[in-house]
Amino acid sequence: MDTKKQQWKRHVDIFRWVYALLSNDEKTFDISKFDEEQIKVIDYIKEHKEEIFDLIKPLLSKTWTWERTKTIDKAIIIGAYGEQKVTGVEKKIIIDQAIINAKNYSDVNSYKFVNAILDKII
Repeated sequence: MDTKKQQWKRHVDIFRWVYALLSNDEKTFDISKFDEEQIKVIDYIKEHKEEIFDLIKPLLSKTWTWERTKTIDKAIIIGAYGEQKVTGVEKKIIIDQAIINAKNYSDVNSYKFVNAILDKII
């Protein structure tokens, strides 16, 4: 597997783990193949989960709450935010990866929501 594919897989693995966390299923998610950096990201997310939620909630409209947001979109946003905070990867790159994940794994227009939220919190 080339470097780009490895980097992409690492990014997708993080957001899949966040999805499991948000679904209360993270204990069944196998992280044994995660590298040290991925472990740091998930540790950061576990430690700061409520703070991240509190950062995002005020950015949502009164009619569209955090609770109504799709779990997959939450996972993409939280995973990208945690990855950026731990790794320091450039904002544009993190958001671009998150947009691609939203286009691949969520609804047609979810990428716009993911982009808007990440642009404000990163």
